[in-house]
Amino acid sequence: MSVTLPAVRAFVEVARAGSFREAAARLGVSQPTVSAAVRRLETAAGERLLVRDRDGVRLTGHGVRVLAHAASVVSAADGLEAELAGRSPGLTVGFMGEAAGALTAGLLDEVRRVSGGEVRLRRFDFDDPSCGLLTGVSDLAVVWPPLTTGDALEVRPLGTDRRAVAVPAGDPLARRAEVDPAELGGRVWVVPSSPDPVWRAFRHPGSIGVADVAGEVGSGAIEETLELVAAGRGVALLSESTDEHYARTGVVFVPLPTDHRCATAVAWRRGDTRPVLTGVVAGF
Repeated sequence: MSVTLPAVRAFVEVARAGSFREAAARLGVSQPTVSAAVRRLETAAGERLLVRDRDGVRLTGHGVRVLAHAASVVSAADGLEAELAGRSPGLTVGFMGEAAGALTAGLLDEVRRVSGGEVRLRRFDFDDPSCGLLTGVSDLAVVWPPLTTGDALEVRPLGTDRRAVAVPAGDPLARRAEVDPAELGGRVWVVPSSPDPVWRAFRHPGSIGVADVAGEVGSGAIEETLELVAAGRGVALLSESTDEHYARTGVVFVPLPTDHRCATAVAWRRGDTRPVLTGVVAGF
């Protein structure tokens, strides 16, 4: 069975919206039309790609893998339409919290130079560590690996940063120049709430060898994490440069030993070979 662009576009829009009804409204078609298009794609796949539940629509494991490729197809089609109309397609750059700052600014400058078109900046929280790449919302992203992406994304490291523990200003550790993970047992930790198990695990105190965790408080965004730390709800594993981008009264960042580091990277969908994108990646 041949796969049509309308079916691919419908699938991507449902995945982005989390709803067949909302996807139909965005596409300007009826809900049965969207449902039929997604069924055609699922027939071609030989299994379900989307599952309806009480919270809306969620992707199956196969659906997650297909979505990355489908989003690339839609992006390429949109780029072709823009070129045919004599417009520069531009790019959307996603980023998350600590992956902001000078690196994101440098990437935006390169996008403007190469594309000569509109540059859209989109911020994401802990619910999407791929910063819109896996859903097709972003074309490029500055991310904080490791991520659960399989072979869906290309990831190029940009640099590393020293890891640090965010503590309330009144905490005894706040006066320290450095803290060893062995000293961090028996504490409550503010940890990210994220659907990506690999990304979430790297930001858990267990990743630095802390086995004695007294409790965990979930957080959905960097700002929420800092608010919880300032309120004394727990401590958090972040990066040293967080203090530069998200200075927060009542929170002190205490570095871990220098061998504890985290990375920042630029990422894009594997197989996305649009000239504007490959040109940006080659020059950055």
